[in-house]
Amino acid sequence: MQPQMLIISCGGTRKLLNQEEVAAAATELGFNVTVAEAGAFVALVNAADVLLAVHRAGLTNQIFQPTQAVVLQIVPWGNMDWMATNFYGQPARDMQLRYVEYYVDEEETSLKDKYPREHLVFSDPKALHKQGWQALAETIMKQDVKVNLARFRPFLLQAIDNLQE
Repeated sequence: MQPQMLIISCGGTRKLLNQEEVAAAATELGFNVTVAEAGAFVALVNAADVLLAVHRAGLTNQIFQPTQAVVLQIVPWGNMDWMATNFYGQPARDMQLRYVEYYVDEEETSLKDKYPREHLVFSDPKALHKQGWQALAETIMKQDVKVNLARFRPFLLQAIDNLQE
């Protein structure tokens, strides 16, 4: 039986720009992939073995996943590790879900097309965090990501391995 993966799609910011390629890669590895807009899709989440999404509120849908399912969070650029782990990673573990994080690099963020590499968003993202929520909302939280499939593939395989434990 194929493991079920639900990819949360969104029309706002922090969307996965190469979502179709990620879905194709996951399908190639043996997942039965469903792509759905964030919203009222509890039944889809409950049927998914893996919930994959870029860091955003849609990941709260993990509360509808069955025990031992996998949450695969794509963490955007910009020193988002604390938020990623504490907002979604630890809660996933507390709900007896398996959790995988993928960290986007500078080449995978849409911020590279908006800011020079000397900008704080690249040179010192922590400094943006220290400036407060408004600074984050205007920069880091407005990015989209395009994952490098060669880098991302091992994380899909890790999701499969987690399901087989």
